Amino acid sequence: MVVKHKEEKAFFVYSSILLSVFLFLMIKDMRAILTLNLNLFLTLFLIDLLFEWIEIPAYKFNRGYVATSAGFIVNTLIAAILNPVEASLINASVAIIPKLTKAFFGERSPFSRYVFNFAQIGLSSYLTSFLFHSLENENYLLNIFVILLCGLVFFILNNFFMIIAIYILSGTDVQELISKVISGPVLGSALLIPVIAVIYILYVYMGFIAIPVSLAVVFSIQVGNFYRYKYYEAKLEHLKLLVKSLEEKDEYTRGHSERVAELAKKIAKRLKLSPRLVDRIYNAALLHDVGKIGIPDHILKKPSSLSKEEISIVKTHPEKGEEILKEVDIFRNRESRWVRHHHERWDGKGYPDGLKGEEIPLPSRIIAVADVYEALRSNRPYRKALSHDEAKRILMNEMKGTVLDPRLVDILLEIVEEEMRPEEVRV
Repeated sequence: MVVKHKEEKAFFVYSSILLSVFLFLMIKDMRAILTLNLNLFLTLFLIDLLFEWIEIPAYKFNRGYVATSAGFIVNTLIAAILNPVEASLINASVAIIPKLTKAFFGERSPFSRYVFNFAQIGLSSYLTSFLFHSLENENYLLNIFVILLCGLVFFILNNFFMIIAIYILSGTDVQELISKVISGPVLGSALLIPVIAVIYILYVYMGFIAIPVSLAVVFSIQVGNFYRYKYYEAKLEHLKLLVKSLEEKDEYTRGHSERVAELAKKIAKRLKLSPRLVDRIYNAALLHDVGKIGIPDHILKKPSSLSKEEISIVKTHPEKGEEILKEVDIFRNRESRWVRHHHERWDGKGYPDGLKGEEIPLPSRIIAVADVYEALRSNRPYRKALSHDEAKRILMNEMKGTVLDPRLVDILLEIVEEEMRPEEVRV
């Protein structure tokens, strides 16, 4: 609890510093508010608020999540149309209104989160607007490059402040953090920067009407992306529940997939694979036995040896798993293939395709090593769980270089023994 308190306290200090800088800039230029066009201000405020409501989670961590939306397009346009004080006032206020509304209905966040969101969006907007109006001139062609630059600056500032915040709260490695945050939906948002330039050009030549019309198209795309994400999330949760329900039927396999996934994740990290790939391997490992849903219970739970016919039925589960995962678009090309091959052997005697050595996808080899070790260390109907030393002996003498990738066996044992108490490890 002390550690959490320290992290939250550090985050509050960081948020307060951002807020102090933002308020200083606002107070310094407060006279700019005297030129406020109230109708324009309220119209842009409502447009901005509409976009802020539709967000897509991009990165989750232990004390919160990062969400992205096409709202940064509106933020940048507002920074170009209005002066720095007006622009930052709209964007900062809109950044916390949805969260305050959720808090009213019971979904509360720590006070520091509201301070941070208000301050960092306000500061990003102020600096972006200041940059645009400093570089803006009568050459509209040049202004296109200026607006593109401002969109990039807003994107960088926003993510820079966010990465520092997550680092303070979670302590995640900075390189890993940058890779995770600047990926997926967040990177997709950056690709929308040229759209800002297009809308700005239309605004210059058509007037204000171009903004709501253009943004209506962007908004419809954002809504489509939101529901696509929700569909993917629902599919993933459904698959996880299927695996969990399958394992819950059998006391011997309960929690197996979660433990395999955690081991696979640690191996992938030790190999210094990209955070995005690590996450994908984790999901594939979590779902590696999903194909067993198609295997009869009397075979899966049989306490004695299986017959040849029963073994052949069990051996179909990787292919069944592949077919199930192919139903989810995001799993179709990678995860489904990794699950298909997680019972291949290093010597080429595995199934279903008899792949050999490095012909087997690396994620499949990682899942295989984690799966075998976890199975050896767990109770089964036909035997009790083995000790680490017994499992290690089997891995080293019977499986390394024949069933499993020898390098991954060494990495797995290294990870496991690092995490064990000294007295549990025999040299």
